Amino acid sequence: MRRVLFFTGLAVLLASLVANGLLGRAALRNFAATSEVRLDPIGLKFYEADRARVPATGGADGPLVVLFGDSRAVMWPTLSVPGYRVINRGIGNQTTAQMLLRFDVDVAPLHPAVVVIEGGVNDLKTLPEIPERRGAIVADCESNLSRIVEKCRQIGATVVLMNIIGIGHIPLWRRPLWSSEVADAVREVNAFLPRLAGEKVLHVDMGPVLSDEHGDIRPEYQWDYLHLSPAGYDALDRTIVPLLSALPK
Repeated sequence: MRRVLFFTGLAVLLASLVANGLLGRAALRNFAATSEVRLDPIGLKFYEADRARVPATGGADGPLVVLFGDSRAVMWPTLSVPGYRVINRGIGNQTTAQMLLRFDVDVAPLHPAVVVIEGGVNDLKTLPEIPERRGAIVADCESNLSRIVEKCRQIGATVVLMNIIGIGHIPLWRRPLWSSEVADAVREVNAFLPRLAGEKVLHVDMGPVLSDEHGDIRPEYQWDYLHLSPAGYDALDRTIVPLLSALPK
């Protein structure tokens, strides 16, 4: 019995050390990300070199599609759409407020024919840290996405507005700093987004493609609890590419 208790205690200790190590690494990444935001609040340096080589609109390669969003956009492998050129303007960890502020620098000068908007989860994942601001965070996320859509329309671009992609399986080490309110808020914002659909604004719900019957991202489509695997992006492409290909040029 003593041996069983000893090894059980040892296993618990090791599990605790691993969990604390993972939490420590996450904290360091968060500190680094916070420092980067303080130095470059809306990420203008991220595409600084590319900005000096703004491509001409139209051309032999066709009109331009811009993928605009957060890490889920920037991690999207090269999207190939017949008749279009595609440029990625995603930045990891960005909120919709940051996306809105950099639109006039990173998107508008490109004169895109189409803007694919993917964003919002970084707004909502702050809820476990400041739950008292839930209403304002959700409202601001909806307002920012509305304003980004309107900015796209003002420059004559067709908008493909994606639902906020759901949350995957939360690992044990992340659960102390997580809340079910995040998934609830994602559903709330996603219920709002269809209202923005209209002339030159297409709303795309990827939930039925990526999620299981509980609304969670299918394991085969997860890279981690917030990001998609290559198979997940393949699933996105199977919906997005035919949609873009069918748009009038």
